[in-house]
Amino acid sequence: MTWDFIIIGAGSAGCVLANRLSADPLHKVLLLEAGGNDNRFAIKIPALAMRAMNNPETDWMFPTDPDPTRNNRTEIVPRGRVLGGSSSINATWYVRGNRGDYDHWAELGNRGWSYDELLPYFYKVERNRDGVSDAYGKSGSIIISEIRGVPKLTRLFLDAMEEIGYRKNASFNAEPTEGVAILHSTQHRGIRWSAATGYLHPAKSRANLKILTGALVRRIVIENGMAVGVEFDMDGRTLVERCTGEVILSASAINSPKILMHSGIGPHEQLASAGIRTIVGNEAVGRNLQEHPACQVKAFVNVRTANQEFNVLGMIKYGSRFIVSRSGQATFSYSGIGLVRTRPELAYPDIQYHFGAFSSSYTDQGIRMEKEAAVNLQPNVNCSRSRGYIRLKSADPFAPPGIQFNMLSDPYDCETLIAGARIARSALRSKAFAPYVTGECKPGEDVQTDDEWLAYLRENAGGSFHPCGTCKMGTDADAVVTPELKVIGVDRLRVVDSSIIPQIPSGNLNAISLVIGEKGADMILAERARARH
Repeated sequence: MTWDFIIIGAGSAGCVLANRLSADPLHKVLLLEAGGNDNRFAIKIPALAMRAMNNPETDWMFPTDPDPTRNNRTEIVPRGRVLGGSSSINATWYVRGNRGDYDHWAELGNRGWSYDELLPYFYKVERNRDGVSDAYGKSGSIIISEIRGVPKLTRLFLDAMEEIGYRKNASFNAEPTEGVAILHSTQHRGIRWSAATGYLHPAKSRANLKILTGALVRRIVIENGMAVGVEFDMDGRTLVERCTGEVILSASAINSPKILMHSGIGPHEQLASAGIRTIVGNEAVGRNLQEHPACQVKAFVNVRTANQEFNVLGMIKYGSRFIVSRSGQATFSYSGIGLVRTRPELAYPDIQYHFGAFSSSYTDQGIRMEKEAAVNLQPNVNCSRSRGYIRLKSADPFAPPGIQFNMLSDPYDCETLIAGARIARSALRSKAFAPYVTGECKPGEDVQTDDEWLAYLRENAGGSFHPCGTCKMGTDADAVVTPELKVIGVDRLRVVDSSIIPQIPSGNLNAISLVIGEKGADMILAERARARH
């Protein structure tokens, strides 16, 4: 069969595309996903996200190169390898970002991507049932809820932040976004509501949509400057499916540039060293890798925390509560959010906080739960300026790429993260927490000066699992795709996922990834309609 559209990757954007493009029964749509089915207990129960993240059956578990800005430390980058992509293994946070983020995208030359132009797409994504905020759409495909049954320590976090000058704001996804709140998440009655749940499963019975799992893409087939198909491995065979319309790459900020390079689109020197013929030389492919640098500020507490019950008895306890009320610790990991300005003259928040009533550490093997009773108030830099890259390490299309974040390479990120960490320390030393906090766990009393904080960051800072930007959208020499998401230099090929982000926004990336899918689908369908007429 020849397809109208072939979509590579069933992550957040890919699920949206599969639904929207197959809504017209005249369109024959093929969706290729390297992972498998999302019908797993560890996916449905949000608190088990750390198990889904560390499982090679559902997580790519990409190893990074040693980062010279963080004492040459390495880490594992989780990316969903399953229907729903990272929306099936993430912490279910729903954060849009702010007006300044997207107006900046438009100012960079990306017409159609301003805040006011994207806001209708956020509404189109959202379905809010519990009325926690009137900021949300009411009839979209993704259910947005406030998590239920948070521990007392989470409400103390809100009180502590208010005590030191940061207001409570349940509508943090509307303007102004600044404030602290209980987490809003992609859940319905305590169950994860992924892109697969909201978009793909309602469409999978359509006769004109075919979903192939276990399909590992080797390359996009390009003939005469045009994408005409996809070569992939499945069930021990190498197959090619051809396309008369468009090939759409939605494989993540790590796999999308990698697939482009294996298809002959990218930096000539890298391609040549891997024995790949250059079809379109573009040094920007794989560049502009961005993350939200984060660090932990933790305090010991005199009550039990969830990490101490990450065992069989704890699962029985929290599982029983979940069965009875569909709430409680089984439905979340982090439970509080804060968006704050570290300096009053700033127009928008430059730090986002994740508050968790538990203690964990990030290691080069993934997340590890700790033994001590502690709370964690984790700042991350919103619009970070450090830049890394994705590079080919092998001619083997299934070998992982090199991932270099250079996460603390820009002084702005270091200064902002230190400021955010100091605010976190102040919150944990507030009167609100005083009856419960027994001392500082991280970074410890010996960290006071800027130099001491910087040394702590270089040894401890990590990412927020928000890689983006490696197929940058734009009109300049550093662009990989146009504002219409078309790959520069190749016809009938687009990238539609978080890799197109020119500047990382102020929030978790699932919300904007869904919006990129919706807007990308609209652009594709509009062009298709024009061609018919």
